[in-house]
Amino acid sequence: MAQSAGAADLPRKAPVLKAAPYAAWNWTGLYVGGYVGVGVSRSRGHDPDNVPTGDIEHTGFGFSGGGTVGYNYQLNSGILGQKWVIGAEGDIGYFDTSNRIVEWNDPLLTHNTKTSWLATARARVGLTDGPNLNYFTAGFAALNLKDINTNTATGFEVSSSKTETGYVFGSGIETMLGNGWSAKTESLYVNVESGDTLTNATNGFSIQNDKRRFYTQRFGVNYQFGAGKNGPLPQTNWSGLYVGGVFGGSSSTSRATALNPALVAGEIGNNGTGLNAGGQIGYNWMIAPKWVVGVEGDISYLGIDHTSTDFFDAGSSQFKVDTSWIATARGRVAYNTGPALLYATGGGAWVNLKEGIITVLGTGTVNSTTLSGWTVGGGIETVLWGNWSSKTEYLYVDAGKGDTLGAFVGVVPSTADYKFHLFRSGITYRFGNNPLAWRL
Repeated sequence: MAQSAGAADLPRKAPVLKAAPYAAWNWTGLYVGGYVGVGVSRSRGHDPDNVPTGDIEHTGFGFSGGGTVGYNYQLNSGILGQKWVIGAEGDIGYFDTSNRIVEWNDPLLTHNTKTSWLATARARVGLTDGPNLNYFTAGFAALNLKDINTNTATGFEVSSSKTETGYVFGSGIETMLGNGWSAKTESLYVNVESGDTLTNATNGFSIQNDKRRFYTQRFGVNYQFGAGKNGPLPQTNWSGLYVGGVFGGSSSTSRATALNPALVAGEIGNNGTGLNAGGQIGYNWMIAPKWVVGVEGDISYLGIDHTSTDFFDAGSSQFKVDTSWIATARGRVAYNTGPALLYATGGGAWVNLKEGIITVLGTGTVNSTTLSGWTVGGGIETVLWGNWSSKTEYLYVDAGKGDTLGAFVGVVPSTADYKFHLFRSGITYRFGNNPLAWRL
């Protein structure tokens, strides 16, 4: 008993505390979210009987926003040190790309295609390094549209409003923010069915929209249920010089209008598309743990070469746009999550192109010029490995007006204004940085 009492008086050792087991990032689970962005229309209307033989090219763009629901499943297998994630996603939201067009050579005709909402149901497949997910997506699309053929003089219109279906595909980047939240940006291409033929007896024209193609860039946030599965976010040193390359698609929403509206009050649209690819250089400063500012410049090939033929004056009026390169010099402001930068960007832009109002026989002058304007946009940049990172971004470019066009017999002199939409990805290498590495 004395020995027991003595033992009881001795100090006891503190219990050994074991560290909590490390929880890897995991994308598996249900998620909901919302997005905002821009929608771009690239549609064509013409007379199905080819009388007249020209086209009306729709070049509208506007706001998009809505809600998302989806489910991810992360596999245990993968490639290049990353794991596969598969999933399904649905969304529906407001989608406005309306643009009222007055026919170039007959002011009695006004045409518009109004879009009101867009819904998609898509599969997703991607690769994750942990907190970042790069993915491709494709599936079904439904779009509500209203086509309108209006007599400008009387206001009498013939219209058709319906929901068209088609397909959608694209790609994006999603990155975890912590506590179940993630941010993403994605580019989608949508193609839906042809519209009805609209015949307006008061202006004598029949129009059918037979090509309906749309682009959208979205920026959104998602909430994933079961957030306790996600580990702490690694930190990255983003400061310093970087170089890289950019590549992607581009679309123009350009139009030519007459310098003398008393003679010609309409317009000719041109909505060409093409490849955009080139190089970039920039510098970042981390001004606070969560904030990064920087400057960035790039120059790249811009391969838009498209000639649109006027609807009613197909024999003598065509609008040609042929771009060769684009350059930008921009500032960037970014929120640093650790493994990613969520950034806005803006600055100056320069576009080199050839432009002209010509005839089907090639009569007319095609000018070569370099336009200057401005650009604004945003994106997400994520760490790949070491000093390498990837990004997905959207840039809206307003290059201003070109030179005087069509100064020859039988054609009214005009000018064109040029706007471009760049949907692109990039790969960047940062010098002198030592970002923290992580693995699944």
